[in-house]
Amino acid sequence: MTGHGAASGDYEDLAVEVADRVAVLTLDRPDHLNAFSRAMGRSLTRALRACDADDDVRAVVLTGRGRAFCAGADFTS
Repeated sequence: MTGHGAASGDYEDLAVEVADRVAVLTLDRPDHLNAFSRAMGRSLTRALRACDADDDVRAVVLTGRGRAFCAGADFTS
């Protein structure tokens, strides 16, 4: 978590920010409408586990960068 041991750069296709006890996880493949890749799935799993283990995180917000939240699964990756 940013400020809690794991920087946003530690995740592929996912930006992570923590402020005021809220973790904001942002799907970060706007050029593919944030289509859900395997790498993104691994990153999201790691980030959610880190949030669960961090007693300072009380809420998680999942959002997407760009014009789409998520276009669904990316079967090309």
